[in-house]
Amino acid sequence: MIEGRARIGITDNLGSERKLEHYIEWIHRTDPKIELVRLSHLLKNEDEIENLDGLLLTGGGDVHPQRYGMADALQSAKGVNELRDEFEFIIIERALGNDLPILGICRGMQLVNVYLGGSLFIDLPSAGYPGHEEETDPERRHDLSIRTDSLLWDICRCERIEVNSSHHQAVQRLGKGLMASATSSDGIVEGAEWIMKDRMPFLLLVQWHPERMDDIRHPAAKSMAVRFLQEVKQSIATKAE
Repeated sequence: MIEGRARIGITDNLGSERKLEHYIEWIHRTDPKIELVRLSHLLKNEDEIENLDGLLLTGGGDVHPQRYGMADALQSAKGVNELRDEFEFIIIERALGNDLPILGICRGMQLVNVYLGGSLFIDLPSAGYPGHEEETDPERRHDLSIRTDSLLWDICRCERIEVNSSHHQAVQRLGKGLMASATSSDGIVEGAEWIMKDRMPFLLLVQWHPERMDDIRHPAAKSMAVRFLQEVKQSIATKAE
């Protein structure tokens, strides 16, 4: 690692390069010196996690439903890639073992939840909920309520907030050790974090896409990047003591 330069792993979303660039630009708006390392089963570079200071889990295709006991519902999932799932389960395990700060966005939130033993709604409309997909509007928004005793509230400093929405799946049962930090008006969990935050490394999971919100100073966008990088740098400092 270059002296004083943090290295953060960012999972390959396997979509367009532009989508991945949104994450990179979002982080670099806060600190252009951060080195972002692409992690992908295509690169077979899971060992790189041992040389990183933080982990950013990006969006993309659905986690295979067999990982939470619903293999028969595969036809309702979209963009499943079992090799990606396996690779990212490995890096989550190793990141947690190394006490790395972790930020999970959209699929990233769902993936961590499943890794911790939680489950997902395969498809929100099929489960009786209003759709949360962007449809024709890439900046479709909806309101969230944020728990005032949560890390997310400490970051955003507001109890209600409007975020963008682009997902057809969501957390159904929370994984072990997690609590819901934000919910939409229809009861969907949109944010999650550790219950015992003071005993665990930084973990923030959000269902929206802060990296592509058009108002880049929005508290659910800019403040999240700022806090994540603060936690990464604090983790480096603590480990150096």
